[in-house]
Amino acid sequence: MALTRRTALGVLGVLAAPRIARAQGDYPNRPIKLVVPYAAGGSTDVVARFIAEQMREGMGQPIIVENRPGAGANIGTTFTAKSAPDGYTMMLGGVSTHAVNPHLRKQPPYDGLKDFTSLGLIGTGPLVVSVNPSLPVNTLSELIAYAKANPTKLAYGSAIGVILHLGGELLKNMAGIEMLHVPYTGNGPALTDVLGGRLQVMVDTVSTSAQYIADNRLRALVVPSRQRTPLLPNVPSAAETGLPDYIVETWFALYGPANMPAEVVAKINTNLNAVLRKPDAAKQFVTIGLDPKVSTPAEAAALLQAESAKWGDVVKRIGLTVDG
Repeated sequence: MALTRRTALGVLGVLAAPRIARAQGDYPNRPIKLVVPYAAGGSTDVVARFIAEQMREGMGQPIIVENRPGAGANIGTTFTAKSAPDGYTMMLGGVSTHAVNPHLRKQPPYDGLKDFTSLGLIGTGPLVVSVNPSLPVNTLSELIAYAKANPTKLAYGSAIGVILHLGGELLKNMAGIEMLHVPYTGNGPALTDVLGGRLQVMVDTVSTSAQYIADNRLRALVVPSRQRTPLLPNVPSAAETGLPDYIVETWFALYGPANMPAEVVAKINTNLNAVLRKPDAAKQFVTIGLDPKVSTPAEAAALLQAESAKWGDVVKRIGLTVDG
């Protein structure tokens, strides 16, 4: 009986294999869902809708953007993690959803590494460290010296647990300085208080702060990236300031559920990269401070691995949790 059953299972497997291969070979044969774990209208949503529309032709099927906001992006991200790994559900995620959020909860609803398949990077966006112009510093070195001489006089603000918060904490650790973090419900009110002089320091996206830097309401000290950004060509990069490892960037990528077939992953990645190579991508992304990034799935996975380790260490070091 054991031999007969084993033989029968083997036959069934052989018979099923061609059907599975055909299904993967025909992919996609119906519309694809692209989950955005944020509300419609934001920068993430704008990127997702551009990618979805531009990938339509190469994929041969519509890509439908589905907004699933809530719980700090955990609702849409968890939904994706629990979906079938057949290539018909993917999501636009990034540093917050995959490299930061899983470390903020004692019982996270998903594992940012194990529960997903990396399909490819979409783009990276620089941040900028600025100060209110009333502060007597003009460079990052001067800010560090001022902080060491005045350990209780500097404060910066942001929502709790976002990359802007952790970027400030990383600066404190790497420079050996103290700055008080003031929590806000959003980053907009924190920026308002820096502009008003109630806070001294701001870690922010370049796209948000650039207008205030241009009219001298903020003084930019450093772009914590490996190179300068065209959006702020006169602001030095981290490599030029004495803290070359102070790298803090936003980034977006496409993810699917874990264990997606290699052929499906390859097709998505090929078509995503074709879109990112178009001049239209750079034109669209620059308005929200992003630079398109072509990658292989392996390169996207390697970035996620490194960023998860980096920000997980920061979260652990400061003892940050967003639930009990």
